[in-house]
Amino acid sequence: MARARAFLEAPPTHVRLNPRVPDALAQLQAEGVETRATGVPGARQASGGRLVDLARRGVVTVQDAGSQLVALLAASDGLVLDACAAPGGKALLIADEGGPRTRVIAAEASLRRVQTLARLCSRWGAPNVSVVAADALRPPFRATFDSVLLDAPCSGLGTLARNPDVRWRVAPEDLARHAERQRRLLESLAPLVRPGGRLVYATCSLEPEENEGVVGPFLEAQAAFAAEALPAWARPFGAFPFVRIEPAGGGDAFFAARLRRREVDPRSARVETRDVVI
Repeated sequence: MARARAFLEAPPTHVRLNPRVPDALAQLQAEGVETRATGVPGARQASGGRLVDLARRGVVTVQDAGSQLVALLAASDGLVLDACAAPGGKALLIADEGGPRTRVIAAEASLRRVQTLARLCSRWGAPNVSVVAADALRPPFRATFDSVLLDAPCSGLGTLARNPDVRWRVAPEDLARHAERQRRLLESLAPLVRPGGRLVYATCSLEPEENEGVVGPFLEAQAAFAAEALPAWARPFGAFPFVRIEPAGGGDAFFAARLRRREVDPRSARVETRDVVI
C-alpha cells in the first residue's frame, strides 16, 4: 500500500552538479533553484527556479537519485562499459567519478538515442566518454572491461509516478518477455567482464520476475560470478546482495545487483588472462 500511495505523488527532481563547473551551486542559487543533499552521494533534490536553462548549459544534469546510485555501484577505474547507455546520465557519472583514471564506453543500439547521448556528452564536457552504436545482445567489443553496467530495458514499473501511462502500456504477461531479454543480455555481456572485474545489473522496476528472477538463475549458471558486498554508503538502500530503492523514499524505484567475476574460474581452476583493449 505504501508503494501504491507513493506512485500517486509527484516525484521530486534530483540533479547532479557538473564537477567541471566550480561555481555550479552558486549558479543554481542565482537562478532561484533551492537544493538539498540526499542519501546518495552527489545527488541533490532541487526545486524552483530556472533549472532547464542550467541543464541546457551543462551546469547540472537532471537525474533521479536512484539512477545516480546505480551508476556509483558500477563506477571503477580502468575501462568501463555502459551497455545500454542512453540517455547517458549514468555513463557521465561513472566518467566523472573516475576522472582520468577511467575510460567509459557508452553503448546504445538505437541510432536516434546515440545522437541524443552524444549531444549530452558534448554539453557536459566529458572527455573520457566514447559513444558507440552497439547492440548489447551482440556486443562487438574485443576487449574485456574492469566494470560492465547493464541498466536493462524493463517494464519501467518503478517510474509510475513520473510516467503514469505505464499502467496502461504494461500487461502482466509482458514481465516474462522482459525477463527473457534481460537474461539474454546478462549472458551476452558476462564474457566481457575481466577476471576480478565487476558486473552491475539494474532495472527501474521492483518486480521479482525482472530482478531476483533474472540474477538468481544467472549466478546459479555462472560459477565464475558471485554477489559482491555493497559499499558502506549504499547499505541503507539494500540488504546483501541486492539494492532495492522504494518510491516511498522519494523518486523512482530501482533494483540493482553488484556482481564480481572471480579471478579464478572455479570450474577450471585456472587463472584467466585479460584480453587486449580496443
